[in-house]
Amino acid sequence: MIVLDTHIWVWWVHGDAALSASTRALLDSAEQTGLGVSAISCWEVAKLVERRRLSLPCPVFDWMRQALAYPGVRLLDLSPA
Repeated sequence: MIVLDTHIWVWWVHGDAALSASTRALLDSAEQTGLGVSAISCWEVAKLVERRRLSLPCPVFDWMRQALAYPGVRLLDLSPA
């Protein structure tokens, strides 16, 4: 499993050109083994939208629901361990 950093997750979902072709290929191939998104990344996306540092094409809740439904994506719990 590959755990995605918040900005990589957003770039991947949006097909952003900032994500290199080799990184995109790696993520696409990892869909079968799993792509992890930390619960804290959901919070970070919401805070970025709230602070107007990130603009989404739909409300945050809808965006997260759609982005977490991508093939291979798993929401990872946040724990002290």
